[in-house]
Amino acid sequence: MAPWTEESRAARVTSEDGPGTSGVKFHKDNHADVVLGMNELRGPGPFFLSVFVAVLLLPPGSRADTPAPGGVAVLQGRDGRSTLRVGMNLQSDLRLHPTDEGWDSTFLVRRARLNLTGTLASFADVRLIADVGQFNTPLFQDAWLELRAAPWLRLRAGRLKVPFGYEWLETSSVFLDFVEQSLLYTLVLPRYDQGLALHGELADQRVEYWLGLFNEASSKARDEDRGKMLAGRLSVSPLEGLSVAVSATHALGDNLPEEARGKLATGYAFLTSPQYKVTYATGASGLYVGPADWRLGADAVSFQGPTSLKVEYARFHASTREGWLQASDVGNDARRVHLPGLRSQAVYASGTWVLTGEKRVERGVEPSSPFDPSAGRYGAGAWEVGLRYGVAQLKFDGLPGHDGPSVERIQELTAGLNWYLNTSTRWMFNASRYRFSQGQPSFDEFLMRIQWSFF
Repeated sequence: MAPWTEESRAARVTSEDGPGTSGVKFHKDNHADVVLGMNELRGPGPFFLSVFVAVLLLPPGSRADTPAPGGVAVLQGRDGRSTLRVGMNLQSDLRLHPTDEGWDSTFLVRRARLNLTGTLASFADVRLIADVGQFNTPLFQDAWLELRAAPWLRLRAGRLKVPFGYEWLETSSVFLDFVEQSLLYTLVLPRYDQGLALHGELADQRVEYWLGLFNEASSKARDEDRGKMLAGRLSVSPLEGLSVAVSATHALGDNLPEEARGKLATGYAFLTSPQYKVTYATGASGLYVGPADWRLGADAVSFQGPTSLKVEYARFHASTREGWLQASDVGNDARRVHLPGLRSQAVYASGTWVLTGEKRVERGVEPSSPFDPSAGRYGAGAWEVGLRYGVAQLKFDGLPGHDGPSVERIQELTAGLNWYLNTSTRWMFNASRYRFSQGQPSFDEFLMRIQWSFF
């Protein structure tokens, strides 16, 4: 959960891929289609359902209140209890990278999302987010149904974020401090998956928990094995503006390898240097990781006045499984090198400061002097600076019969400037440098984003 504040206690507001209509924060981006595979849930699954159904039978007065709607209502039931709302988010980026020959540059639509959020009567919410911005991105991001039995017990099922980590779970892509996520997201954090999760809030919204069961099939079109993954998170907000949390996932059974992890968020593959020889002088085009036996993480977040501070650590351990490097020239099994005992860990610390003095909250900054010509307001908006430092380590038990190190360390330093023109429009500027431990040259990139959101 985000740090507890009086504002969040009074009302929760819906964001593009952040908190659902139930007011609990659960959000954003990646792979898989909307295959629930509910008929394959075994073990803890029936227990989740039985507990929830029991609470659902409580008297109406003891159930969760219907949350305040977000977005703009486009359809409404005759009784006024069921509503469908629409929102959208557009992010247009410019990416620059210096090379020996000059500058590589590209424009792209990073995200173009339509957000449909519905409230069904007084006890259910639905969400469907479609991303039409990139051809290689799954059409659907969130696609779930949530039943609300009580504030402390909700059941969400469908395609949703695995509840792990602050940067992944609690931070909507609309409200990122920087243009792209940290090394933690690149190497360790989970992605979207199909499954179900119990979650809720206790102690006047100062404690939040998640407990879910998932396919562990985030990069596959369907669940092709009988393995599953347990995921859990516990967050406590002891003081206003401060939260601390722990998260964990554990694999159940045998699963197939999931998505590539050897690339930065902007797509730069950092395992292509010659020391990662797979065949002859051919470098590796990507690192694929087997699902973690364990994934553990902890985070602390603070919002105080015009400042924010975030620290997060997580590690990925797959001692009984294998990842593999894929050769860059062909895509067959003969050119794969298996990596037993794959382990990775990452940590980052980031801070932001609103130069114009507005209060900094999880959902960004509301300018006290916005630029809004349609309303006759020509203010300077709100200006914010940010700095993030991250370190990651990728380790495996070696490359049998091949040259190459068994450890790669990466450092990231990113400086950012955010201009909030108004509550819907933001202009972001980032400069980043990545350094690698095995002789690969540093990688520099400069990112600019213009974002417009309506929700």
